Amino acid sequence: LPSASFIELTNHSTSDWNLYHWKISSRSGSSTIRTDFILKADSIVILCSTAAADEYRAFGTALGLTAFPSLAAEAGDIILSSQDSQVIHAVHYEKDWLGNELKMTGGWSLEMMDPDNCCGGKMNWTASLSGKGGTPGQINSVYGLQPDKEPPSVVRSVTTDSLNLVLRFDEPLDSLTASNADNYNVSDNIGSPENALALPPFFDQVSLRLKKPLIAGNVYTVSVSAVTDVTGNEISSLNNCKAGVAETPDAANIIFNEVLFNPPSFGYDYIEIFNRSAKIVDVSKLLLAGREQSGSLKDPIHITIETSELFPGEYRVLTENAPWLLATYPQCKSEQVIQMDIPSMPDDLGQLVLLSPRGGIVDELDYDHHWHSPLLADESGIALERIDANLPTSIATNWASAASAVSSGTPGYKNSEASVNAQTRSAISIEPKIFSPDYDGHDDFCFIHYEFSQPGLSGSVLIYNVYGTMVRKLVNNIIWSASGTFRWDGLDDKNQLLPMGQYIIYTEVFSLDGRVRQQKLVCVLAR
Repeated sequence: LPSASFIELTNHSTSDWNLYHWKISSRSGSSTIRTDFILKADSIVILCSTAAADEYRAFGTALGLTAFPSLAAEAGDIILSSQDSQVIHAVHYEKDWLGNELKMTGGWSLEMMDPDNCCGGKMNWTASLSGKGGTPGQINSVYGLQPDKEPPSVVRSVTTDSLNLVLRFDEPLDSLTASNADNYNVSDNIGSPENALALPPFFDQVSLRLKKPLIAGNVYTVSVSAVTDVTGNEISSLNNCKAGVAETPDAANIIFNEVLFNPPSFGYDYIEIFNRSAKIVDVSKLLLAGREQSGSLKDPIHITIETSELFPGEYRVLTENAPWLLATYPQCKSEQVIQMDIPSMPDDLGQLVLLSPRGGIVDELDYDHHWHSPLLADESGIALERIDANLPTSIATNWASAASAVSSGTPGYKNSEASVNAQTRSAISIEPKIFSPDYDGHDDFCFIHYEFSQPGLSGSVLIYNVYGTMVRKLVNNIIWSASGTFRWDGLDDKNQLLPMGQYIIYTEVFSLDGRVRQQKLVCVLAR
C-alpha cells in the first residue's frame, strides 16, 4: 500500500448520497469534501490526502482532501458527519484491535468484518488478511457475519451537578429510545428526568436533566428500561447504576488496599484504592505521588482528568497497562481500571501517597517486600493485600501475600486474604478457629481481634503447642489501641511452617492501674 493513511467509506444503504460538504474528523482536526461526489448504493470510496490520491486511485475510486486529518497510531477517533453536522458514523479505534504483534508495527489496515454491526467496536474489527496490507476500494478481506446479540449495559453515572447527570453505556445506543425520558427512573422519589438526550458522536452516553436535585451524602439508583442498541437489542439485566453528588475526601476516606510492585515478566505494577467511607468521591480530584529519600513529595500526578465517581465500598485500580491487567485478572471490570503513569514502585520497598485537591494526605503506604510470606520462593507477580480496611495502613501485619488460587492478586474486587472482622465480638476473639496457611485464599490466617473500653493498654500474644512449648512470640509487650487485630500465619519464630494440630493463643494485657487480663484461646492449624 502507499505510505499514506486512508479511510474507506462504504455506502451500506439502498440510496445514493451526495458527499458535498460532508466532513471527516479525527482528534487532530477535520477535512471537508469540497466536490459534488455521489456515493452510490453499495459502493466504496477511499478518502486520503491530496498528495496520496493518485497512488490510491490504483486501488479504486479515491478522493484527495486538503488538510486530511492525521490518524494517531496508538488510538483515535474517526467521525463522519453530514453537511448539516449530523453524525453519520463514528469509530473509536485502538492499535491492539489489529490482534497481531507483527502487524501492530505498521503497514496494515484495520478492516470491519460485518457492516450490519457497524457499531460493534473491537469485536468487529481486525487486521487485514491481504498480502498488500489492506483492501482499499474493494470488499474487505475479513468480511463475514459478526452479529451483535448482546444487549447494552449501563456502566456508570457521572454527576455534573445536583440536577444533571450523564449515564455511560458499554456500546452505542439507538438515539431515539435513548432520548426518551420515560425510559429512566431515579430512586428516592426523584422519578423520571425532565429530559434525556443521547450524546454524539458515539451515542454511548445519555445526558439526564432531573426534576428534583440530588442531595449530597445520598446514594441513588438510576434504572433504565426499553433502551436499545443500534441493532435493536433491548437493555435487560444490567440496567441500573449508582448516582450521587461527589464530596471532598477527608484523611483515610480513600485507602491503599492492594499493590503489585514486583510484577511478573512482561507484566505491570498496579495500585488498588478503596472507598471505606460513606462519601462519594470523584477520583479525578485525587493525586498520586511518591517520596524522595529526603522525605519530600515527588511531583504529584492527577489520577485521571475524566470524572470518575467512587462510591462507598468500591475499588479503582491504577496501572500503566489496562489491557494486560484485564487479561491477567478476568474478574476485574474495565470500568474499575484507570490507565495512568503511576509513580516508580521499586521491588524491595517504596512509598506511595494519595493526596486531596488541596494537597492534604488522604492515605500513605510505606510498603516493604518483607511483608510478603517468608514461605514464598519467588515474590514476582504476587500482590500485597490489605487484610482489614479499618486498621491503619502502616501496620505491617495488616498486609499479606495474595493467594495463588486467585492469580496472586485481586485488583478491583475483595482481597483474597481479607478478614471478616465481625463487629460483634468479645473483648478478645479469634477467627477462624480452624485455619490452613496454604495461600489458597481460604482461611489462610488466624486473626486475633480485640476491643476494649479504654486505650493505652499493653500486652503480649504468645502461641503454644499442646505440649506447652512456646512456638511463636507474636506480640511482645507493646501498646495496644482500643481495638484492633493481630494475625498469625502458622509460622514459628524461625519463619518455619508449624505442623498441623491444635495450638493455644495466650494473651496477657496490662491496664494502667496494674490489673492483668489473661486469656487462652484454642485454634487448629489444618492442611
